[in-house]
Amino acid sequence: MTLASRIDRVLVGGGADDVLFKTYPTFALNKVTLAGTKGRVNVLDNVEFACYAGHSYALLLSDDADSGLTADVKRRALMGVMTGLVQPTSGSVMNKSANIAELEPVELRGHRLGIVPQQHALQPYLDAEHNVLYAMEASNRNFLKPKPVIARELLAKVGFSEATTGVAVGKLPEVQQRLVAIARAISTEAEVLILDEPTRGLNDDDTVTVFAALAKLAHSGDPKHCVIVLTASREIADAADTLFEV
Repeated sequence: MTLASRIDRVLVGGGADDVLFKTYPTFALNKVTLAGTKGRVNVLDNVEFACYAGHSYALLLSDDADSGLTADVKRRALMGVMTGLVQPTSGSVMNKSANIAELEPVELRGHRLGIVPQQHALQPYLDAEHNVLYAMEASNRNFLKPKPVIARELLAKVGFSEATTGVAVGKLPEVQQRLVAIARAISTEAEVLILDEPTRGLNDDDTVTVFAALAKLAHSGDPKHCVIVLTASREIADAADTLFEV
């Protein structure tokens, strides 16, 4: 069975036809343009897509021979504007009815968006539980249950299978580190989960493990999440419910 077929089996459900269209998408880019430096070609040009909770999405990034833009340049630009770290030249990035440019960083990244970057997604010298607690503390939010209890529940939810305490995550298998990063990203009750190449460097078995966790977050539970994966891999992108090419 191909990798794409294996991923498809864990990402079933939540197809585009099942979207219950509401007034506002959970997360959307509305005609977003990001100008290039010193008059160069736009890095992002009128990018537009809408995403909804309960579904998984892939943004497939590719090199553009005509403009000279690489997939990596586009990826970094998208991560910047989608997470509020970079303001678009024109257009808007919306979380439901809110323009993220108008939100305080602690509100945006401490509650509304769960972000899994390629680098610095974890504190490698902390164990799994304390990595999740670190994110919860940084969010400055109140929680109904003791934070350590929530941290362990979130690690179980994403399929983390190692000891939750006593072992620095930097010493764990790479796939388990990715699962901790996902648990951290949802620990502040963010409905939108944005992941930058979450399976890069993993073998096929570990890739399926990560996508099984993402499928569970997107298609089940309360709340259901809006899962958005940025990738340059067609095979990975094809496994999502909906694919947008950039």
